[in-house]
Amino acid sequence: MNRAPAHRRLPEGGCIDRSRPVRFSFNGRQMSGYAGDTLAAALLANGVDVIARSFKYRRPRGFFGSGLEDPSAMLAVRDAYGYDAAIRAAQVSLAEGMAVHAGTGWPSTSFDVGGLIRPFARFIKAGFYYKTFMWPNWRWFEPLIRRATGFGHIDATAAVRPAERVHASCDVLIIGGGAAGMAAAHALIASGHAVVLADDRPRLGGALAWTDADIDGRTADAWRDDRAAAITGADNIHLLSSTVVTGAYEGNVFTLLQSIHADDGVELQRHWKIRAGKVVLATGSVERPLVFPGNDRPGVMLASAMSRYIREFAVIPATRICVFTNNDAGYDTALVASWAGIEVAAVIDVRDTTSERLQSALEAQGIPQVTASEITNTHGSTRLSGITVRARSGGAERRIDCDGLALAGGVSPLVHLAAHRGSKPVYDSGVAAFVPGAWPDNWYGAGDVQTPMTPDQACASGIAAASAVLGKKQDAVDAVTNPFNIEAYWRPPTGDAGSMFVDLQNDVTVADIELASREGYVSVEHLKRYTTLGMGTDQGRTSNINGLAIMAGLGGRDITEVGTTTFRPPYSAVPMGAVAANRTGALYRAARHLPAHDRHQRAGAVFEDVGWLRPDWYRQNGTGREAAVHREMTAVRHAVGLFDGSPLGKIEVAGPDARAFLDLFYVSNIMTLKPGRIRYSLMLHEDGVIFDDGVVTCIDDNLFVVGCSSGNADTVAAWLERWRQTEWPSMRVAVAPVTSNWASIAVAGPRARDVLAALNPDVDISGTAFPHMSFREGAIGGMMARVSRISFTGELQYEINVPATQGDALLEQLIEIAMPMGGCLVGLEAWLRLRLEKGYLHVGADSNGRTTPLDLGMGGIIDKKPGDFIGRRSLSLAYAVSADREQLVGIKCTAAPLRAGGRILAGDDTRPPCRSEGYVTSACFSPSLGFHVGLALLENGSERMGETLRIYDGGDVIKAEVCRPGLYDPDNERLMA
Repeated sequence: MNRAPAHRRLPEGGCIDRSRPVRFSFNGRQMSGYAGDTLAAALLANGVDVIARSFKYRRPRGFFGSGLEDPSAMLAVRDAYGYDAAIRAAQVSLAEGMAVHAGTGWPSTSFDVGGLIRPFARFIKAGFYYKTFMWPNWRWFEPLIRRATGFGHIDATAAVRPAERVHASCDVLIIGGGAAGMAAAHALIASGHAVVLADDRPRLGGALAWTDADIDGRTADAWRDDRAAAITGADNIHLLSSTVVTGAYEGNVFTLLQSIHADDGVELQRHWKIRAGKVVLATGSVERPLVFPGNDRPGVMLASAMSRYIREFAVIPATRICVFTNNDAGYDTALVASWAGIEVAAVIDVRDTTSERLQSALEAQGIPQVTASEITNTHGSTRLSGITVRARSGGAERRIDCDGLALAGGVSPLVHLAAHRGSKPVYDSGVAAFVPGAWPDNWYGAGDVQTPMTPDQACASGIAAASAVLGKKQDAVDAVTNPFNIEAYWRPPTGDAGSMFVDLQNDVTVADIELASREGYVSVEHLKRYTTLGMGTDQGRTSNINGLAIMAGLGGRDITEVGTTTFRPPYSAVPMGAVAANRTGALYRAARHLPAHDRHQRAGAVFEDVGWLRPDWYRQNGTGREAAVHREMTAVRHAVGLFDGSPLGKIEVAGPDARAFLDLFYVSNIMTLKPGRIRYSLMLHEDGVIFDDGVVTCIDDNLFVVGCSSGNADTVAAWLERWRQTEWPSMRVAVAPVTSNWASIAVAGPRARDVLAALNPDVDISGTAFPHMSFREGAIGGMMARVSRISFTGELQYEINVPATQGDALLEQLIEIAMPMGGCLVGLEAWLRLRLEKGYLHVGADSNGRTTPLDLGMGGIIDKKPGDFIGRRSLSLAYAVSADREQLVGIKCTAAPLRAGGRILAGDDTRPPCRSEGYVTSACFSPSLGFHVGLALLENGSERMGETLRIYDGGDVIKAEVCRPGLYDPDNERLMA
């Protein structure tokens, strides 16, 4: 037999560029590889056997797969452009100067102190933390458990890897660049369709890189090169290599993560959102392992991974290997290894017989074959040194020395993306795998994702999928039925179940599944969460079906009855930095400036970001915040104040049905609102809870302006549009958010009319001609304006709206007029305190997720409204009319400060714990009244006027009196002046 060379790289072959050596380091040790290597291939070539430690038992882990399916090889990788705390080595293209560190193991991966826990493994089986750490107190153990979790460490000092977002659309999205995906793309070149072909590897071809099978009468290499050249040269095909499709969403919208490579690392990550007309799913399949005692030692890997490392990267994974298989594909790996000069000690097949073709191929290479047998144990410490084999019928065991073991347990089609769109996988007993069920609309399958196929069959299915996309009549395609003669084999009937690993990353064993079965966990979702099966970074790609089959057998059920767990996006881990891309700082949420922002700055405004940068108070009005706020409130009460209310929501609703449309949203009767008049009202969710409040202005019978709170401006606009499109599409109405189109300055105070008159309006602004809650439009201060007489302060108040471009000019004129009258600019804090003195509602502060109009005493208004509105029927439910609901009341406190958030105590206790019957929603000191006032939500508050409350606030209990909201100017004499 041929012996492999002592070093780990074949002298020739592979898809690597030997003229371009690449230097990198692993755990501080300098190593080298070649351009075209993955990090996993380069580490294997440098003799690295132990790459990580398992989660629970801290067992050594080696390379198990060669792609996204590898459950173990999560490493910290730093290149010239950024740092990834935990990324799968097989996903990383080797780059010059790359620094790599193991993410698990202390003080090192080779020797992990945590491994000392292994002798106690029988005490820490599935669910042990639920049972063991409940006594005496879970929180004593929680910090230790949290420190033990995770597969990497964040480096806060690392550079942020450049990333960008791209939105695109295409006629056809082909997912997967193997034989099937390439065949489908090639068949669509002349179609004129815009096609995107996405593949997670840098090179097209998938498994063709390590197969000897012919396609369409040509070698795999020749076919692949020919098709790749045609695809990359086609004008209508956009190739996205090194791109993982991470999620499939409604409307054929997909998210993708693309890595743009340079010689020294990933210079850019591109997060795509693509909407596709039609989809060809050619994601292929992933090989699954076989379960037996000791199957987790380094040196044990998937047969497809071993073939790939040998053929694509010219790496020697081991010097003497065995193959353990339940299907014909395992024999291919044995032949590939022998071709590379690696000694193949034996092919162990669980099946009784194999084809004469395979037997002849093994005999020609001098490879022993052991049929109807299974592995009962493995040997070695940090790496495999041998296996024990026995006939399935029983008998004597024998040991075979080897340092590598390839597992071929069948394949699992990668159905995840179809499952994201609701396609439920179904079990196919013929191939012992879950295959796609009904395809989503405008989806077509191609290749191994449907069922295991040969490359020739995959090519034919890709062409058939392209024909279906084009709506062409398809030629009959030969049915594919188990081309690899897979025989289901889930576990040995005897042996130590605690050493049969199903999930290598989370250390889930057959014993854990047996325990879950004994304890009644029969649902796959419960099994997953109780044992953590499939909850690792590989999301169960190599473990799920084995675990499900074992659970089914334990319960005497067929695997078809068990089903699968739920597949959810993302298909593979996506760095949050790539999702955010350049949406950081101002690009994450751009600061929204008022139209007169510069003028506010010159006035010494102290801004607060409340969605818009708004003046909270003005330095020119006082030496500190409280002094300035007092000055601003005094100006409004005794002279005049100017407040910039531009962010207040303004939504135009136009059309012949605009009045009827708005009447469906508000608790007040909008049908009787006349042109030139304004009405205050509330808008509700379907459950009757307050959504927003504001005013509706009737400009004419076909045009209304909805005024809403500034924080809800965008949400209310979207709410109106949603209902217009989905529930009342036949109504002749249009909704247009215009908040940013207008600058709005409120003029409030006893001299507000004098300020307005000084602007020479061409409308009559006298009290009788322009009453409260009315609207006028005309020229004011030399510019066209919409003026509303409404008040949030309880004073005579006008709100002047001009085009946003004229906001600065309007404010400048108003300042020049108001200052000599004793007026000033007013910030947001003073404005909110003024409304509190008046007892006006501030939605979100004085309401919560339970507050209804009935809690505000608006039942009479609702009873009088003849029509229906959103949420009306919910107001008649028992919970809405309960006598012990929290209702909005006013409170006053003359003896101590009153603050928002204080809990109102029930009963006679003076200190908690005791029941709370409400809380203070808003509070402040009122300069006009001389004591603290507030609003509160209080159980049955409307029936408790004059009652003294005890309020727990910051350790103190203070007393306050319940009163009607709005102690300032209760008769509205100033408002109506």
